[in-house]
Amino acid sequence: INYEKIYDIVCISAMTQQIVNAYNIIDRFKQLNTLTVIGGIHATVLPDDAAQHADVVMIGEGEITWPQFLSDYKNGEIKKFYNDKYLPKYQFEKHIVPKFNLLKEYNYPIITIQTTRGCPHNCSFCCASKVFGSGYRRKSNADILKELEVIKDLFPDALILFADDNFLVHRKECKELLKQLIKLKIRWLAQTDVSIAQDDELLEQMVVSGCQWVVIGFESVQFDSLYELDDKNWKLKQLPRYEQSIAKIQSYGIGVYGTFIVGLDQDDNTVFKKTEEFIKKNKLYGVNITVPTPLPGTRLRDKLHSENRIFTNDWSYYTFWDVTIIPKNLKVDELESGLLHIYRNIFDKSEVFQRLLQMKQLAKNRKRVIKNSKLVKDEI
Repeated sequence: INYEKIYDIVCISAMTQQIVNAYNIIDRFKQLNTLTVIGGIHATVLPDDAAQHADVVMIGEGEITWPQFLSDYKNGEIKKFYNDKYLPKYQFEKHIVPKFNLLKEYNYPIITIQTTRGCPHNCSFCCASKVFGSGYRRKSNADILKELEVIKDLFPDALILFADDNFLVHRKECKELLKQLIKLKIRWLAQTDVSIAQDDELLEQMVVSGCQWVVIGFESVQFDSLYELDDKNWKLKQLPRYEQSIAKIQSYGIGVYGTFIVGLDQDDNTVFKKTEEFIKKNKLYGVNITVPTPLPGTRLRDKLHSENRIFTNDWSYYTFWDVTIIPKNLKVDELESGLLHIYRNIFDKSEVFQRLLQMKQLAKNRKRVIKNSKLVKDEI
């Protein structure tokens, strides 16, 4: 960052795990008397915290708050807070294609696109439902394709990440979109849920449209730990089908990148071995294992705060790998060492070699599906 350059406004969006760095940047620009604006999830759920650093705090979705700010800025009447709380949710009708060309100089290997907002699951450790609502809002397929065509022109070889909390919820619209993606010849990945394994038509369309892998939040391999993790126990109901579902998805050549949380209230010392064995047995494409982190705005934070079990609010430790709470059935050092033990075991040389073999198998599966797909033949 060039701190010697003069800017009219410096704007930053940050999540909690980025917020300390964001505040440092803001503080430096404020020393230069530059107007600073902050938005994003952390500022939305903790606006007073953000206001200790930034001149202006955006609460909620930028499509609603930003035009209000710009109007006030032009009139010389800016406010400290801009809030979308009492306004209708943004519905994407007047969707504007982001200026992806601004990313050109950074040479990112993955380009991100967002197609939806809102999540119905309301998981205890996540504030997406609180920030974006439980209703599911989606861009039209025409607008999504417009963005993808721009990305394809600018970054022909980039991998595209659909950054939605759950990309494939609206099956009918998604299937229509995936058919259109075949023509673009892109490679993509997305966050979704394990229920895609129950839809063979969807899996085939995902493969032929360029899907390389999906990120699925399994959260835990233990029944008790999944209980009430989301308010409808949706993930708990999927647990008996976890292994079968993973095998099904990967049989199509789509890698499964699993995410897990160890150290939940029902977890004891056995959770580390069980999680490690599950990962190895199911030949997951990749994994992300974290500890319970009481992010602002989550039900998990409210619960742990009421039980006086959060021992630091230093956001620099909210990395998802640093322990910031007092576990219920584990000691802090047991949780730290247990997490490290899993990572060491699943990333030793022999396991990395097995994962490479699995990647080769996924590639073979993908080629087989594409070769036999009527969708590809129709497109040709």
